[in-house]
Parts: sequence; C-alpha cells; structure tokens
Amino acid sequence: MKLVHSAALAVSLSLILAPSAYAADTADQDKMKPSGAMQMLMDDDAKDFFETAASANMLEIDASKLALERATDPALKTYAQMMVKDHTKASGELMALAKKKDVVLETKLLKRHQMMLDDLASEKQGSEFDDEYRDKMVTSHKEAVSLFDEAARDSKDPDIKAFAAKTLPTLQAHGGAAKKLPKPKG
Repeated sequence: MKLVHSAALAVSLSLILAPSAYAADTADQDKMKPSGAMQMLMDDDAKDFFETAASANMLEIDASKLALERATDPALKTYAQMMVKDHTKASGELMALAKKKDVVLETKLLKRHQMMLDDLASEKQGSEFDDEYRDKMVTSHKEAVSLFDEAARDSKDPDIKAFAAKTLPTLQAHGGAAKKLPKPKG
C-alpha cells in the first residue's frame, strides 16, 4: 500500500508541479501557498512527516551546495547560501525533535528527492543548470510547504504541530523567493 501511495505521490507531483503549473502564479506573491492536491496525497503520520521533512532538507542542502559550485547567476548563489544556512538549522531542529520522539531519521534521500538531485547533478552547466536549480527549488518547496502546512493544521502530536507551524513561514518565504529567482535572458 505504501508503495502505491509513493508512486501516486511521485506521479501527482510531476503533474501538479510541472513548470507550467507554477509559472501561472504571480511574480508578486511573496509566500508560497500549499498545494491542495499535494495535501490530499499526504499521510497524517508522524513517521512520514519526519521521513519526508528530513529528506526534503537534505535535498535542499545538497542541491544548494551544488548550486554554490555551478550556478552562474549571482542571485542563485545568494539564494543557495540562504538555503544551506536555513535548512541546516532546520535539520538540526528536526533531528532534536525526532530524538525526543524516539524516531530514527534516515540519512539517505527518498527516491523522488534522489531523482531530483541526480537530475540536477547530471552534467548540467551554465544557464541550463541555473534553470534546473530554480525549478527544483520551486518544486521541493511546494512539497515542503504542503507537508508543513498539513502538519501545522492536522498533526495529532502537539510538538510536531508546533515545529511545523514555526518552520512553515520560512519555507513559504523560500518558495516565494525561488519563484522570483531571475530567469536567463534570451
């Protein structure tokens, strides 16, 4: 059942979060809103929250470290520095909460996050890399905003609910900033 759920989530993510879906959002919007369709696919399970949140943090840190090496646009490098700093902090807080709840966090990415990182790392250079990094940050933050919004509203665990509510505004700001990152001219 979990495999079917994961496959459905991956397919839905690719359809829901395709570039044309978020391109229609206004550039003036400062905070990313959760995806209703994404939230319908998420489990209201503490273990799934920890697993997905930890993997999303690792993806955003690893992708941003890659962007610090490969991005050509200074705005992307600045954004990547913010991602590494903020998501490293969030990872530490998540690990502390997981320890308090006796949850062991995975140290490897979920398959969908690994695929995103692998795609980004696959020999892309210049503006092609910049485009991919920007798109991956929008996509990953759309998922994270939906996950944390759901947990902040509906988690049965008050500690998870509080952590999600505290972290959500930062994720929304990251997502909004990702959508505003400059696109190559031409």
